[in-house]
Amino acid sequence: MYLTFEEYTQFGGNLDETTFNNFEFKARSTIDWFTFNRLQKELEYPEAVKRCMYELIRLAEIQEQAGAVSAAAAGDTMKAGIASQSNDGVSVSYNVLSAQAALENSQKQVHETIQQYLQGVKDSLGHKLLYRGVYPDE
Repeated sequence: MYLTFEEYTQFGGNLDETTFNNFEFKARSTIDWFTFNRLQKELEYPEAVKRCMYELIRLAEIQEQAGAVSAAAAGDTMKAGIASQSNDGVSVSYNVLSAQAALENSQKQVHETIQQYLQGVKDSLGHKLLYRGVYPDE
């Protein structure tokens, strides 16, 4: 666990512990994928990793809320939000983001967060976490 529940709450997180654990696992898996599991052998984690975890958990929370709103909007257009409306011809346009566009946007945010927090960060062996190659001692 790269970020404990106590550290999460100290950073300002407000999820309950069960929900935090679910999002923490997802965030940790994402970091492991980007870093080729370089952090799994570590005993202590850099501050940048903890902050990145916090942001990824926050993004996962926002994405889940947006997914619930999108699902509700698909069934009830009144929850989607009105983008434009005219009165004479009774024309109403709703602001519904497509599922594909929302997915692409969330993936972009995750990628940008990983890059922002982990670019140049090294593990205890001095290996850059985001280096896409293989170090000789790996």
